[in-house]
Amino acid sequence: MAVALFPAVLLFGLVIGSFLTVVIARIGIKETIFWGRSRCVQCRRQLLWFELLPVLSFIAQGGQCRSCGGRIPRTYPAIELITAGLFLAVGWGVAAGTLPAPPFLTDAYAASAGAAVAAFLYYAFFAALAVAISVYDFEHRVIPRALVMPLIAVGIAAEVAGGLRAMELARPLAAVAVAAGAFLLFWALWFFSGGRAMGRGDADVALAIGLFFQPPAVILGLFFALWLGAAVGILLVAVGRLTWKSPMPFAPFLFSGIILALFSIPHLPLLQEMAWLR
Repeated sequence: MAVALFPAVLLFGLVIGSFLTVVIARIGIKETIFWGRSRCVQCRRQLLWFELLPVLSFIAQGGQCRSCGGRIPRTYPAIELITAGLFLAVGWGVAAGTLPAPPFLTDAYAASAGAAVAAFLYYAFFAALAVAISVYDFEHRVIPRALVMPLIAVGIAAEVAGGLRAMELARPLAAVAVAAGAFLLFWALWFFSGGRAMGRGDADVALAIGLFFQPPAVILGLFFALWLGAAVGILLVAVGRLTWKSPMPFAPFLFSGIILALFSIPHLPLLQEMAWLR
């Protein structure tokens, strides 16, 4: 992917981020995602096209609805900017060839424009749903299956396609084994703690991550997630923002862990060799 395409990647990320704000809001109130015009969250007035420009509309309107003056949630521009930032990071990783190849591609994906675009879309799809699931978990302390199941489905399809392409079963079977292990680990934490240590949906997220990426990255990502979650939890308890019994959304840490792992692998020679192994 050429660096000259980065402005288009930025714009694409902002647009997808804007769409994610609609997805998150409508799933929360059980409305359909793909039909119906966007409305003000306060007065329910249909928004015009110039009120839907990512980030710019928020700034131009001073963070308020033009009709009722109600506050536009600050999470909206944050989601748009975070999504755009992740898309740029993915574009950079694909352009530099530092991101591990998706399961359905070979190591040399950067040498082919079509393969590079496929790798970018694969990672961007994951990043977009990671943002949506993380925000929803943070706001509602629950992970909607409507957002996790597409990740699981695409992960399975990628593993099957990779196995068929290479005419070998070892690779997809290894990915499924790691994904099942990740699922069982978080399911056990949820089940034996009665939901106090972990939410049931976190096991589904761990399964999706295990299917979406190669085993070395998944294992490192889960390690990072547990470490980050523990560190942040202890810090929040220490400053009085949480108690030891307070629920804490864990999906953001799972996604942060795998993203950190993917960009760390190039700097860890042993894991890099394992992650690119075919």
